[in-house]
Amino acid sequence: MAECSRGDECPRARLRGRTVSRAGRVGLAVVTGLFIGSLTRAAGADEAQELELGKNRFDAGQYEEAVKRFTTMLDPSVAPCEKSAPKKSGRCRLTDKVLIERARAFAAASLVALGRIPEADAHIETIFRQNPTYAPNPALFPFEVIDRFTEVKARIRAELEAIARKEAEIALQKRLAEQKAEEDKRRWLAEIQRLAGQERVVQKNSRLVAAVPFGVGQFQNGSPGLGWFFAISEAVTGAAALTFAGVFSYYVSIDLTTIDPDTGAPVDRAALNSAMRTAATLNQVAFGTWAALTVAGIVQAQIAFVPEVVTTVKRPVPKPPPTLDERKSAPVSMVPVVSVVPGGAGLGVVGRF
Repeated sequence: MAECSRGDECPRARLRGRTVSRAGRVGLAVVTGLFIGSLTRAAGADEAQELELGKNRFDAGQYEEAVKRFTTMLDPSVAPCEKSAPKKSGRCRLTDKVLIERARAFAAASLVALGRIPEADAHIETIFRQNPTYAPNPALFPFEVIDRFTEVKARIRAELEAIARKEAEIALQKRLAEQKAEEDKRRWLAEIQRLAGQERVVQKNSRLVAAVPFGVGQFQNGSPGLGWFFAISEAVTGAAALTFAGVFSYYVSIDLTTIDPDTGAPVDRAALNSAMRTAATLNQVAFGTWAALTVAGIVQAQIAFVPEVVTTVKRPVPKPPPTLDERKSAPVSMVPVVSVVPGGAGLGVVGRF
């Protein structure tokens, strides 16, 4: 780097004169080196090395060279470090977010040292827009740079607050979505357990059974209301038909030559014939009604025939494994154990704590 003239103030001397002594700079360089070295776990060794080389220029006061290196690291048109040609320092782009933020901060600090404040402010604004909670480390940067970060943050505070609100809203929506997904998962698991605790039984129906009277076909088809209707009505009309048939048979069996012992009068044939006709008529009506109901029940059972009936029965489901809290609250149990060994026997205790 070219030497500064006597009449001009060198950026390196200006920035150092406002910050710390040479011994302090060495201490900061050691701390910074250790800090940057710790980032190699999160990013590739090439990226960490590029950042370290740029930081070395910054620590040495070679701010122009540092700006060139950091600008290359942040240039999206440059190939990433892991894809660039080996051993070509200063010609690759960083991809790790943490290292990018660090490189941009060092670039801003270098530009502040060179007096290129607008360019430095652009980097600082980008840092805050991507991370509104960013705070420069006083162990890495001089107070002039810290003050510049503070001034820029104050100038765009309203914008940063809007970004923070938007990020908070996005985070809230994400949490709500995660909660909904968790609830959906719990409902899904409960439904799986419910289905696992049920067994589907399929019963095949028969048309021959559907042709049986007294509502049998309706019960088979899963219509108990109709089944009870046909069963009761057919039973009542059938019983009535049998009853009136018995009454008619009784009247027929009466001997017309029989003399009433109390009155001495013969049997009243007209009254007997009338009673016989009434019994016969009631028998015919009851039997006809029974026959009509029987035919109607069979026809209805055949029309509404259900080939199969599906029923669900419960079956045992294994209990889920106990949670950590349940395991902690489980009672202590101890079981004696007896074992036979060559030459004797052993007695022990197995417990759960």
